[in-house]
Amino acid sequence: MPTLDSLRRTVATVENLQGIVRTMKTLAAVSIRQYEQAVTAVADYERAVRLGLAALRNEATPVRPHPDLAASRIREPVIGVVAFGSDHGLCGRFNEDLAEQVHATLAEFPAHGHRILAVGVRLAAALDRLGLPPEQTFYTPAAATGIVSTLRQMLPTLEQWRNANIERLLLCQQRPQAGMRPTPRTLALLPLDPITLQGPGPWPGRSRPGHYGDRATLLATLLSEWLFITFFRACAESLASEHASRLLAMQNAERNIEDKLTALHTLYHQQRQEAITTELLDVIVGFEAMMGAQQ
Repeated sequence: MPTLDSLRRTVATVENLQGIVRTMKTLAAVSIRQYEQAVTAVADYERAVRLGLAALRNEATPVRPHPDLAASRIREPVIGVVAFGSDHGLCGRFNEDLAEQVHATLAEFPAHGHRILAVGVRLAAALDRLGLPPEQTFYTPAAATGIVSTLRQMLPTLEQWRNANIERLLLCQQRPQAGMRPTPRTLALLPLDPITLQGPGPWPGRSRPGHYGDRATLLATLLSEWLFITFFRACAESLASEHASRLLAMQNAERNIEDKLTALHTLYHQQRQEAITTELLDVIVGFEAMMGAQQ
């Protein structure tokens, strides 16, 4: 049975751990907010790009895709996957669930090869355990301001994929859910979904815009911007999901710590009461022995 001194030390250690957990909860909540703001910040630009794509699509002359963006006839079809995970732990099965999502997605294309680009070293390790080692791994940005820098590091690899025999380009990420665990999802980026070329709603003005230069080049530029925005939003949502998972994990840890502290305090008070009772009994026995000796 533990002594009172050892119980005091254990209680102090658990209380310190409780303070750390509360601090991590606060940091996670603040981080979620900054990544949500990053997603909101690109909404207007994404709408402008989608309107540009819709304007080209609705012109009388059919839009011919840029040769580099057109799907080529290939002998060995390959699936390209870009997956956003995390570099840090204490976020439950965040990376494991996403790795299983990638595995399940690729299982739908048994006749295809695959090339995987992972953002997050822990995700890369989870993929490797499933027999899906990434072709290249990037660190996740430490803040919302670092997302663009991370995407710029990815662009050369994506450019190589575009010039290679990549038949499909898929995006895998964790998406935040209000008050719930994030859920993994897969989004098909290429070949293009016709919905991508539609506008985000009714045209905002009375007249359609004009343009200069080659329409195919303009289309390729707008599509490149749309892909960049899509990856930016996916990275920000993934980071928000990571911190949401960490927040939930810290909330569970805090409840467990509170239960542990309650049990420790109960045991400490029991031990202390027993120690006091033992000391009182010793005093009574000693007093009775002394009185007996005097008689």
